[in-house]
Amino acid sequence: MDNPVIYQALGALLVLFFFYLTYMFTKTWRWFHIVCTFFVFGASIAFMCYAAMSYKTHAAWRTIEQKNRLEAERAQAEFEKLMYGDRSEVVQTTPSIRTQNAKFARMVFDRGRVWRGCTPQGPPQADGSVTVSTVPQGIADPATVNNQIEVAMILYAFAEAEAPPEIGLPAGTKIPQYYLGEFSAVSVTNNSVTIRPTLPLDNQQQQRLQAGGQTWTLYETMPIDGHNFFSTDPDGVANLNENADVSPIFGKMDPDFLGKLLPPGVLPSYLRDGKRAEATDPPEKTWVKVRFTADHSEIVDSDATMNGISESQDWFDRGRSEIPLLQRGDVAKFKKGAVGVFPQADADDLISRGVCERIEPIYVRSLNDYEFQFRSTYLQMVQIRQDIAQIQRNIDEQTVTNTRTVALIAYRTDEKTKLQQDRDKFEYEQKEITAYLGKLQAVYDETRAELSRLYRTNFQLSEELRTMSEELTREINRRTAEAIAEVDSARRP
Repeated sequence: MDNPVIYQALGALLVLFFFYLTYMFTKTWRWFHIVCTFFVFGASIAFMCYAAMSYKTHAAWRTIEQKNRLEAERAQAEFEKLMYGDRSEVVQTTPSIRTQNAKFARMVFDRGRVWRGCTPQGPPQADGSVTVSTVPQGIADPATVNNQIEVAMILYAFAEAEAPPEIGLPAGTKIPQYYLGEFSAVSVTNNSVTIRPTLPLDNQQQQRLQAGGQTWTLYETMPIDGHNFFSTDPDGVANLNENADVSPIFGKMDPDFLGKLLPPGVLPSYLRDGKRAEATDPPEKTWVKVRFTADHSEIVDSDATMNGISESQDWFDRGRSEIPLLQRGDVAKFKKGAVGVFPQADADDLISRGVCERIEPIYVRSLNDYEFQFRSTYLQMVQIRQDIAQIQRNIDEQTVTNTRTVALIAYRTDEKTKLQQDRDKFEYEQKEITAYLGKLQAVYDETRAELSRLYRTNFQLSEELRTMSEELTREINRRTAEAIAEVDSARRP
C-alpha cells in the first residue's frame, strides 16, 4: 500500500466517477446545485492534498520530536541522578551534586566562621571587656591577616585545651573545652578585636577570664548538636536491616571517650542514641524502624517559598521541607522491602495505611540548642537570685511580723485574762439577776392572779348592780305610770 501509483489511479477513477454522476444529475438538478457540487468536489481534492502534505510533515516532525524527547528524558534522568542521586534509595549511596552541595552548605550554615588560637591581650577591664588577638600561631606577618570581624558582631568564646589522644588529632592540637560566654565586638582591627560580655558572667567564667596562658576559640555561630557528632564514624551509614543494638542508626558511640566529656547523668542518653528503645522511653524520644510492604511515595517538600528564618504550617503540622537547602526536589519513593526510620506518629500512620510493617522502636535523644540553653540557664540563675532576694525580704518582713505578733499575743493574752474575769463577774451577776427575776416572776404571778380574781369579783358585782339598776328603773317607771294614771283619773269629771 506504499506505492503512490495505486493512490493516483484510485484518484483518477474517483474523478471520472464524479464527472459521470454530475452528468447524470444534470437531468434532474438545477445548474446552481451542479456548480456547487463541482466546487465542493474540487475543494475536497485540495483538502486531501493539503491534509496529506500536513500528515507527512507532522509524521516527520513527530519522529524528530520522539527522538528528541527520548534524548531529553535520558538527559533529564542523567541530570536528576547527578543532581539528586537515586531517589528510590532511602539512604543515599549514590553521590550527587545536590547532596555534596547540601553537605557543604549545611556545614557552613550550622558552623559559621571560627577564629581559633586567639590570644587574650591582658586581663579583663572593669566592664568585662578584653582585647583578643585573632592572629593564629605560626603566622610570620600579622599584617597580612584580616579577621573580617565587624563591630557589634556577637561572638561565642571558648577556652581551648589540648585534644584527648582518643580523638586521633595530631599531638598539640587544641580544641574548645570551656564556654567563656557570649560577647559583643566593641572595636575591631584586622588582627584583633575587643569584646565585651553581653550577659553578666558567673564566678567560674570570671576566673577563667582572669587566668593567663590560654588561647581562645571565637565562634560566629554557637556550635550545634547532632546525633552522629559523637560516633566513632560520623560519616558512616548504618545497616538498617540489622538490629539497632548491633548497628545503631547514628553510628556506634565510644563510652570511654564520651565518659570524659559528659557528666554521668546525661551519658546514657548519648550512648543509647540510635539504638533499640525501651518500653519506658517517652514517645517524643521513640522513633520506629519500619519495612515497606509495597511501593510507596510521599510528598516531602513544601510548596511554600521560604528562607532560613520564616516558616509556614506545612512544616509545623506535616514536617515538609521548606528551606531549599533541605528540599528533595521530588516526591520520596520507597520500594517494597525498603527499610526506614520515622517518628512514631508518622510510622503509626504508615502502618495504619498498610504500606509498611513495624520492625523495632529506636531511641532518639533530643538535640540541644546550646545558645538557647546557655541563655536560659543565665535567665534561670537571674530568676533564682531574684527569688532568693525576694525570699530574704519575705523572711525579714516575716521576722518583724513575728515580733509584732508575739507582742500582740501577749497583749491579747492579758486582755483575755481581764475579759475572763469580767465574764466571771458577769456570770455571777447573771445568776443573781436570774434568781431575783424568779422572785419577781412569782410576785408578778401572784399579783396577776389576785387582779384576775378581783376583776372577776368586780365584774360579778357590776353585773349584779346593773341588774338591780334595771329592776329599780322598771319599778320606778311602773310607779310613775301608776301615779300619772291616778292623777288623770282624778281630773276627769
